[in-house]
Amino acid sequence: MALARPAPDSVTRTRHVVVVSLAILLDLLAVSIGFLLPALLRFTPAALLRAATEPSGATTLAVGALLWVAILSARDAYGPRVMVSKVDQALRVLEAGVVAWVLTHLLAFVTKTPVPFESRLAVGLSLPIVLVALTTVRLALVRSLARRAYERLVRGPRLVVGDSERVDQLAADLEERDPEGRPTLIVPLAPMSVEDASRLVEAYGFGEVLIEPTGRSLEDVLDIAFAFLDARVDVRVVSSRFEIVVGRSAIAALDGVPVLRFRRFDLSGPEVAVKRLVDIVGSALGLALLSPVFAAIAIAIRATSPGPVLFRQERVGQGGRAFTMLKFRTMEQDNDPKVHQDYLRQYMHGGEGAAADVAADGTKIYKLTRDPRVTPLGAWLRALSLDELPQLWNVLRGEMSLVGPRPCMPFEWTMYRPWQKRRLDVKPGCTGLWQVTARSRVGFEEMVILDLHYAHHGSIGGDLGLIARTVPAMLRGRGGY
Repeated sequence: MALARPAPDSVTRTRHVVVVSLAILLDLLAVSIGFLLPALLRFTPAALLRAATEPSGATTLAVGALLWVAILSARDAYGPRVMVSKVDQALRVLEAGVVAWVLTHLLAFVTKTPVPFESRLAVGLSLPIVLVALTTVRLALVRSLARRAYERLVRGPRLVVGDSERVDQLAADLEERDPEGRPTLIVPLAPMSVEDASRLVEAYGFGEVLIEPTGRSLEDVLDIAFAFLDARVDVRVVSSRFEIVVGRSAIAALDGVPVLRFRRFDLSGPEVAVKRLVDIVGSALGLALLSPVFAAIAIAIRATSPGPVLFRQERVGQGGRAFTMLKFRTMEQDNDPKVHQDYLRQYMHGGEGAAADVAADGTKIYKLTRDPRVTPLGAWLRALSLDELPQLWNVLRGEMSLVGPRPCMPFEWTMYRPWQKRRLDVKPGCTGLWQVTARSRVGFEEMVILDLHYAHHGSIGGDLGLIARTVPAMLRGRGGY
């Protein structure tokens, strides 16, 4: 199919920040109107103003505003693809609005803010009015603003890349379901290189790329997918290899085949700031509440083996940046790391010996289970993941997050393919999707796919769920060695 001319250039980071900031202001204005109008049926403006200036009222307003923005952001309501859509935007806003409305009233109860929350009339009417106001502002103003800012996403043609018989049908389905009537171009995957991806985007200004990888290795396809993403295009890959994610986290499907959509991190919303706030509060509370546990473990380590309490190791974090990660020491001092490095090389290359052991249920275990360097106390700490607790300090320092992929060692980083390095597009974490759902029970490539899925689909709500599931996983000790 011939394309008339390239779509407008992809949105810049600065323009995106302006759009998101305006969307947040409009959202808060709509929410304020939704609470204010029914309150005026019961209270005078002077009474409402007085309540807002009192400590409890001011706290409810400030924290409530953050709460609404955080929940909307957690539902990806500030993502470009959602803001330009009618249906997606309305659904996300309604889902987030109901949750935020309930939590706002719980907040008012905790802060003992009576006005206007003591009026059943004001409370009862506020929910429908807030939802109507928020949806109206979103569809009438935010969507209009977003469609002007993200022109390539709205007007840009789509590209389907692949060689299988399904490609023609995929392209036809995309055109049939597209209300914008954008053209779709099909190109073969077999001869495509990473360089071709950038050239295609520059030539045609694609807004979206769908890749069907049949006929080429998923590893090659993911390198190409990230080349498209770096050219500032929305990218999806259709592959049964993503079945590893199904059942562990929500993932879209196309004709029953899992689809992994990749996120442009330069177009992140306010969830980045919210995630950092959660990290700071969570790590500070953890360090304070677990200080007796820290002391007990430190005494036990010093009493059972010579050497320092803490083990400091250089690790690679977000974007390939190195940092010093902390752990409780679980090995004999001055041990030889070669045995572990040799195993990791075998694990990463997928050799037959990569499965170091087999569990009682027959599941392969991809981790050294009989490392002679580990002390008896260290084996117990590892089984319960207690050796990882000092990483809360790394989280507080901003080098790690509470939830995210595990950081790798420098020699591992040098062996990663480009697509494998993208698992650390986000900050490494103390726990994560792989640790909670597949701890030491999947091969290297499956682990990377799980980390990629988290990096490109993770949310604040998902993080809180993984944190809640981490404690039972630690107590079971399943996969910890």
